[in-house]
Amino acid sequence: MLTFVFVCLSISLTGLHAAFTVVVASPSVKVKENEGVDLKCAYTADFGATPRIEWKFKDLKGYQFFIYFAGMITAEYAGRITVYDGGLRFSKVTRADSGDYDCEVSGNSGYDEKTIKLTVLVPPSKPVSRIPSSVTTGSNVRLTCFDADGSPPSTYKWYKDNTPLPEDPTMFPNFKNLTYKMNVFSGNLEFPSISKLDTGSYFCEAFNGEGAPQRGDAVHMEVHDEDNSQAPAVSSSLSTETQNVPSKITMNHMLEKQYGVFMLQEVKLKLEIQKLELEITKLKLELQKLGQEP
Repeated sequence: MLTFVFVCLSISLTGLHAAFTVVVASPSVKVKENEGVDLKCAYTADFGATPRIEWKFKDLKGYQFFIYFAGMITAEYAGRITVYDGGLRFSKVTRADSGDYDCEVSGNSGYDEKTIKLTVLVPPSKPVSRIPSSVTTGSNVRLTCFDADGSPPSTYKWYKDNTPLPEDPTMFPNFKNLTYKMNVFSGNLEFPSISKLDTGSYFCEAFNGEGAPQRGDAVHMEVHDEDNSQAPAVSSSLSTETQNVPSKITMNHMLEKQYGVFMLQEVKLKLEIQKLELEITKLKLELQKLGQEP
């Protein structure tokens, strides 16, 4: 008997919880930029006649905002959206509106929520690529490609000399000697150890299914061996400097010797002058003596 009561109670509680349910017309909605769209969200009657309804938005970067809270549209969305019984309507969407929209309903001690993913469709723009014009054999080289506008995010394709490069070169005989790695989602084309076979003209292409694919500018990348021609010049320059060192030392030594000679001559001259002064003093004394005699 106790087992029967427990089973009945479990079924009853489970059914009660399942009754508080939020339902969305579509968990994923796509719309072109600058067009209007409805995000429909309904709920069961168990929540009561006036349940609390809130809408939250999480953008593609992970930041979350309230759109509709405490029965009011937040300031950031005033004039852009309308909330009605059964959903939310955008009068015009922009690419910044892509993200997840949570419809949360609570009332009569019940709660449920559902998420609608909104994708605003935007064609790709001309991608910005970074392609070096000159690289050294054996070095690790990465070419990058990025489209800032495409929604959903673009995938990428690379071309060499106007020929599309396969994502995996090992699967195709004509490309088996190439050792690049291509990431079609990030747009990177990486050469772990680039060779002269990789010399050529490169450009990338962005595509997301909305509008025509967009191509970046082509750049010729030249792969060359490392240039060591500067090394002998440096060595030669250093050698010349080294050869000049003894001559500089000799010159300094000569100057020092000449300076010493000049100093010695100056001392001798001073001694001669002192001798002359002494002789003059003696003559003056002799004259004084002669003048004193009768």
